[in-house]
Amino acid sequence: MNRMAGKDKKENGKRKSLRWSMVRRLIFGWFLPLFLMICGVIFLMTRNVLGQVEQTIQSSVEKTVEIMQIQLKDCETASKNASYMAVIAKYYRQFWGVEDRTEFRNSVEEFLRQQYAYDDNCRTAELVVLNEPGSCYYALNESNGGSYQDIRFFNTKARGKILKVAETLDTGTTLVGVEGKIYMVRNLVTSKFVPYAVLALELDQESLMKSYTGIWGYADAALYWNGELLVPGILANEGSPEHSYAYIMDALGEKDAVYEYKGGGYSHAYRRIKTYGGTMVLMVSLDNSVTYAEMAVMQYFFVILFLFMIPLVVQMMRFFHKKVTVPLRELIIAADTVREGELGIQIANREDNEEFYRMKESFNHMSLQLKNQFDRIYLEEIALRDAKIMALQSQINPHFLNNTLEIINWEARLNGNDKVSGMIEALSTMLEETMNRKEAQFHSVAEEVAYADAYLYIISQRFGAKFSCTKRIDERLMSLQVPRLIIQPIVENAVEHGMDITEQGRLEVRLYGREDGYLCIEVEDNGHLTKEDRKRIDRILSQDVEMSKEKRVSLGIRNVDQRLKMIYGPDCGLFIDSNENDDTVSTILLKMDVPSEQ
Repeated sequence: MNRMAGKDKKENGKRKSLRWSMVRRLIFGWFLPLFLMICGVIFLMTRNVLGQVEQTIQSSVEKTVEIMQIQLKDCETASKNASYMAVIAKYYRQFWGVEDRTEFRNSVEEFLRQQYAYDDNCRTAELVVLNEPGSCYYALNESNGGSYQDIRFFNTKARGKILKVAETLDTGTTLVGVEGKIYMVRNLVTSKFVPYAVLALELDQESLMKSYTGIWGYADAALYWNGELLVPGILANEGSPEHSYAYIMDALGEKDAVYEYKGGGYSHAYRRIKTYGGTMVLMVSLDNSVTYAEMAVMQYFFVILFLFMIPLVVQMMRFFHKKVTVPLRELIIAADTVREGELGIQIANREDNEEFYRMKESFNHMSLQLKNQFDRIYLEEIALRDAKIMALQSQINPHFLNNTLEIINWEARLNGNDKVSGMIEALSTMLEETMNRKEAQFHSVAEEVAYADAYLYIISQRFGAKFSCTKRIDERLMSLQVPRLIIQPIVENAVEHGMDITEQGRLEVRLYGREDGYLCIEVEDNGHLTKEDRKRIDRILSQDVEMSKEKRVSLGIRNVDQRLKMIYGPDCGLFIDSNENDDTVSTILLKMDVPSEQ
């Protein structure tokens, strides 16, 4: 009793050890791969989201840059009106040298108001006549916030820099930045291209930068012109290094557009624009909490999903091990025992669930039934074998039949009937090949062709001039070993079902080797495949054909296809189709290398 208790205790200890082994396998075979898979999915989806966000933002920045360039082009076109319309030039010639400049001022400023006071892209327009250094003719766009303070700023701080730039400008247009204000500057010239005035349009920054607020996650923007900060933005005033001109140029390098993802609160998109003889650099700050909100939600979802899966997986694995794995292992062991030949085996059935209880009961019952059936079939097979032996003994001896044909052949030759003699020889050849005295599965191509030739000779004698056959055979392949009786059934099928022998039957047999190591035997006849023929062929070569309903010739081509597939693999076999002339081509495909299990 103590010995049994010790044995049970030892078995219990083993079961605990097996459970901990299962836990270790669960950790390394399930949890760890699951964790790595989730991390991999998060990584791939994060990278995908980052790529999509970057592409979207770059595209948005590019579109807004195009809008800003269009606005600048509109301003440039507006500034050219001052030259092309020649109104100011007319007033300049008319009032040149007149001491009272009142009428000239009124005329020029009226023209400036008409052209620029209602332009959404302009705050002010200033005109400086070069032979009047202190002059300033202007127009205000009050709808954009233009005021006299802007004129005062122009006169005190911007005039000198703008006139200095205009000296080297000739007839072109450029941008000038002065302490955060942007001016579009161009010279007005006489007919001899001599500058007589300078036009400066103060551009409205809010109008130029308005399109950037539509960028996904837009937080702020800064604009540099030739290294000078024109539009500082709110974030740029905080002094972060990402907003410095040197940092931006270093980030751009040789590129004109760069997106820089930051793991903190903001990311940045940089864009360099070469225009008006200078370089404009744009920096757009983007709020990551907006642009990458989808990615954060995705990451939180996967983390929560993983945490919720841990207890569920643990419980499921415990249940699966106890209720499924162990009973299945017992059934597998018993099934393997039956497969090894130990029929009638019984397994203990102590299951507490209906499914496995019934499964084990069914297995035990099936095992007994299988043993009984095997015993009965074995006895029946012995009786059938004895019956076949007795039936064979009562049949005509095929060797006797072959010898009889040989005697008839000699009689025909002695009587000079060569046609009958030839047919008897062909029939004898076919009978000899069918008997297969050597019981060989393979023989040479020459032997296989000789067997097919014997059949073709009989057919040619039968149909005479209504049947013709040509052969194109690579003589180098005649010694190659191939399975027995594969060409004649295909030739017979072509004669019986393919060609119309009542008119003119034409047959061609081709045998050649392919460069990929396959031997190809083609039997072409002048018959045409109908839809019914195609269905019949597909049915015969299928796996679920009912053999008892098929004709002997049909079973012959199926036998060839099945044997080739069993010997060489599913890529070989018999393939029947039509060629470009609508003739039927039966192709036997097999490998040149003879399988070792011949």
